[in-house]
Amino acid sequence: MSCATIYRTEFPSLKGDDVVGEATRRMLTSFVTDLPVVDDDGRLIGILKLERLLASLLPKGALIGFGMDDLRFVSDSLDHLRKQMRAVADTPVRQLMVKAEHVVHPDTSPVEIVLLLYRGASNVPVVEPDTNRLVGMVSARDVLSALQQ
Repeated sequence: MSCATIYRTEFPSLKGDDVVGEATRRMLTSFVTDLPVVDDDGRLIGILKLERLLASLLPKGALIGFGMDDLRFVSDSLDHLRKQMRAVADTPVRQLMVKAEHVVHPDTSPVEIVLLLYRGASNVPVVEPDTNRLVGMVSARDVLSALQQ
C-alpha cells in the first residue's frame, strides 16, 4: 500500500519571493504551521516553518545555543511583538525557509509515514522521486483521518 490514500493533493504553497506577511495569512486561513516553498516548476525548495517565523521575532541572544531563559530585559508587550512582525512582513520567505528534513514519495508506505510522524515530523512533503516536484503534503491529522475511514 502506498501513501497515496493518506496525503493531501490540495494544499497551500509558497514561492521563494512571496513575503512573510502573505505566508502568515495563508498559515492562518489554512490552519497549518508549515508551508512548502516551490520553484516555478513546482519543485520543492524548502519549508517555511512557524518556529522560524517565531524565531524572527525574538532577540538573537534567545536563539544562541540553549538561549537565555530570562528575557525580562526585553519588551514583553504584544504591541512590541506586533511591531516585530510588521518589521519582517515584507521579508521574502526564501530568507526564513529551511530545507525539508524529511520527504516521502507517492509510493512510501503508510507505516513509514507514521514512523516519521512519531519521531517528530509534523508536515511532510510528498515529492516525485525523479523530479522533486511537490505533489502533496501529509500530516498526523491526515493519517488520523485516513484511519477513521
